[in-house]
Amino acid sequence: MRSRSMLLFAVVAAVPVGAAHADITGISVGAGVWKQNPDGYIQSDGDRADVDDGLQLDSETDVFVWADLRHPVPLLPRLKLQYTPVSMSGDGRVTRSFEFQGTSFNVNEDVSSELQLDQMDAIFYWTPWSTLVDLDLGVNVKYVDGYAEVEGQQSGDRERVEFAAPLPLLYARVEARLPGTGLFAGGEGSYLSVDGHRIADVTLRGGYRTDLGAGSLAVEGGWKHQNLRLDDLDDVDADLTIEGPYVGVSARF
Repeated sequence: MRSRSMLLFAVVAAVPVGAAHADITGISVGAGVWKQNPDGYIQSDGDRADVDDGLQLDSETDVFVWADLRHPVPLLPRLKLQYTPVSMSGDGRVTRSFEFQGTSFNVNEDVSSELQLDQMDAIFYWTPWSTLVDLDLGVNVKYVDGYAEVEGQQSGDRERVEFAAPLPLLYARVEARLPGTGLFAGGEGSYLSVDGHRIADVTLRGGYRTDLGAGSLAVEGGWKHQNLRLDDLDDVDADLTIEGPYVGVSARF
């Protein structure tokens, strides 16, 4: 999983870039490391399988990457691409019985579980305001590709459910800069609530940016929060929260 993330980062970093102008135009590429702490449940043809009591999932750390094209044409949307892998596994003893894909997993049974929620975001946005504060507004087409798998260690029963779909979300980003210091702070978020699905994807950040030749280099850190509520997506119901701190580095050309 991490090798795929780093390969994508190498590809976007190799994209040819043109002239930049201040903070308004140019290309940015970056990568971050996110500590992912899971909570919630997933359900498919049975009871709710809690990520703690049932699936026994542990926190994981994974790499995410992005590329942001900020061209100077006012009427055309700008484009940001981001790839965020979420891959978790766990081993433990079930503390509450549940049924998953028609198979029962009982109290005190040892299970091994996996949960994957790979996400590709294609964000089309406009920048109606850019001075000491940047404001971006647009649409995020988020493609979610995931699966959940549970295996009973004593019984040998293994069940797996897969789900995938593109989901259109509203998108907003704001960033404020402190003149003469290189310091910045802000956040961005995407949101959808339709047909029983609800997705909230929020990042709060602060960091430092310094000029580097014709571009700039930035380091940042903050908190990433995702809540995915799915209602019968490929026969899957879920209410999953994944959140935790992250650090990242980016270059602007």
